[in-house]
Amino acid sequence: MEFIVQMNVLAKYKKHFPFMLFLGISTLLMIFSIIWVYHIKVLNAPKVYSDGFGYFLYLPAFFIYHDFSFSFIEGWEHPFDLIQAAGGLVNKYAVGTAVMESPFFLAAHLLSLLKDTLTGSHTATGYTNLYQYFILFCGIFYWIVGTIFLYKLLTKYGKFSEKVALMTCLFITYGTNLFHYASYDACFSHIYSYTLFILFLYYLCWYESPARQGKNHLIHTCIFGFLAGLIFMVRNTNILFVLTYIFYGVRDLNTLKLRFATILKPKRALPIIITGFITLLPQLCYWHTATGHWFIYSYGSNEPFYWLAPQTINWLFSIRKGLFFWSPILLIAVIGIICSYKKHHELYIGMIIFLVIITYVSSAWWSWWYGGSFGQRVAVDFLCVFAFFMAYTFSFVENKGAPGSKTAGKTVCRIMVYVYCIFCTLWNLICMLGYWYRIIPSDDATWMDISNLIAHFGTIF
Repeated sequence: MEFIVQMNVLAKYKKHFPFMLFLGISTLLMIFSIIWVYHIKVLNAPKVYSDGFGYFLYLPAFFIYHDFSFSFIEGWEHPFDLIQAAGGLVNKYAVGTAVMESPFFLAAHLLSLLKDTLTGSHTATGYTNLYQYFILFCGIFYWIVGTIFLYKLLTKYGKFSEKVALMTCLFITYGTNLFHYASYDACFSHIYSYTLFILFLYYLCWYESPARQGKNHLIHTCIFGFLAGLIFMVRNTNILFVLTYIFYGVRDLNTLKLRFATILKPKRALPIIITGFITLLPQLCYWHTATGHWFIYSYGSNEPFYWLAPQTINWLFSIRKGLFFWSPILLIAVIGIICSYKKHHELYIGMIIFLVIITYVSSAWWSWWYGGSFGQRVAVDFLCVFAFFMAYTFSFVENKGAPGSKTAGKTVCRIMVYVYCIFCTLWNLICMLGYWYRIIPSDDATWMDISNLIAHFGTIF
């Protein structure tokens, strides 16, 4: 019996070995990229900067200086200004990213205190290189967690093969700006939302699985409130992702009525609302302390949404920050939306509704290009949705091809899809390196910048 158990474990390990290899190699590449970019070759600059600095500031303010006016940053190398909102001065950035970064910040702080004790130095300031590197490594950690659960989501609840799940994880990491925001710009909020979205979907599928029906205890229900609250605290507009919960299993009007009858039951709705509110307390308390209001739009009147004039076409296709221009591999997901239409997966309707609404909301913001960034950075948050539909495309060409087609036609279809994905991945990696070496500007990229990138690509190495 023991021998059989050992053989089963070995077989399971062997089945998932390619994914584990991908995970290990990618982690090493991310660590190497951070060290290469910030220490060896490219930049002599802060590693926690711009929006990332705004998220990060809550950590030294809470754990070291006990000062939420942030006056302690005087003399630091990064500027920062509070903004006027709801009658008070606030840090416009949400606190959720700092909450998720806190274990790595505390580890860096303890090491800094130890160093100061042993050497008599003064490095436990909250913003020395050690703290900043730990924040970037924190991003890698959350990419690992998110990608593991994405793989499990695809294989266990998407019913995709290990090969399809691996290819999806590989291409979503290297064919989009995900690698960049898990390494170079890991101080931003996007890698944290990426992981939270995946955890939310995985937990939703687990909670609603037939095997769990009637076995869900109060604590299981409360976890939805916790995850939703944390998603809101990392990026407020991302609370729209709860639409995947609301529309889970919906296929028509009848299933919609049944779903609403289920989720509005007090024994389910109240624990979620109460737990979500408790999770939000750090954010709400900060807003109330700074402005006297519990809920505010922290970006102020100078950064509005133009609901009647969204820049959707630019958001999707422009050379400036178009999603499909900088990450054309995501068009594979659009094909997957079509391929999976008749599959009636429980997540399908909720994902589609979310994609439509989040695209509208994201493109309606005054800065639809979202400042200096590589590609359309806000889409990193919900790459798991694209990944799910990409997996349908890969599964389609792997297993069936076009209905009624001959073997040769299926082979051609498969080759075309993979050649396209490889081309898009190379395009993304070349652009990413060009961005790192500042051949491509952080904003207002033009065709001339693309020409310069191609002309000077050899000099990068």
